[in-house]
Amino acid sequence: MTFAAVAATTAGQILIGATVLSTASSIYSGEKSRNAQKKANKKQERQARLASSRDAMAQVRQARIAQAQIMQGASTQGTLNSSGAQGGYGAVGSLTSGNMQFLNQVDSMNSQIGNLMQRSQRYAGQASNYNALANLSMQGMSFMNPTPVNPAGGGGTPATLPPTNTNVNYGGGK
Repeated sequence: MTFAAVAATTAGQILIGATVLSTASSIYSGEKSRNAQKKANKKQERQARLASSRDAMAQVRQARIAQAQIMQGASTQGTLNSSGAQGGYGAVGSLTSGNMQFLNQVDSMNSQIGNLMQRSQRYAGQASNYNALANLSMQGMSFMNPTPVNPAGGGGTPATLPPTNTNVNYGGGK
């Protein structure tokens, strides 16, 4: 084996090793990125739940203020036990209950969205890993099947194929 052949073989092995290393590093970095994104999504979901909780407390506080104002007004007018005062008091409670249910639904949807986003990121990461492995396989195949050379044209010149006739007459025309 000549020095040039040994050098070419060694260079090929180094290139294969570098390709494998870079693919593994890419996969590792992708996993680290997905993990960091997952943590960020969890923090955003927690932040949304805290904001929703604060909104719920504000709803309850506003309901209590409104109910107290109704009771104060009814007491001042001497109509504390009237159906109007009791109905107004109950309506405020009912409205608050509906608002709380809405906030709970929004919180539930935000949680579902977060879970779906995590699933999407997991699948995107898997696709990226499979793409990296496919590229590695393709590079490996290119090392296994080197480009043929034209011995008549000197070393290293790629072989050329004869031109093909693309002007084929399939009948009828002259």
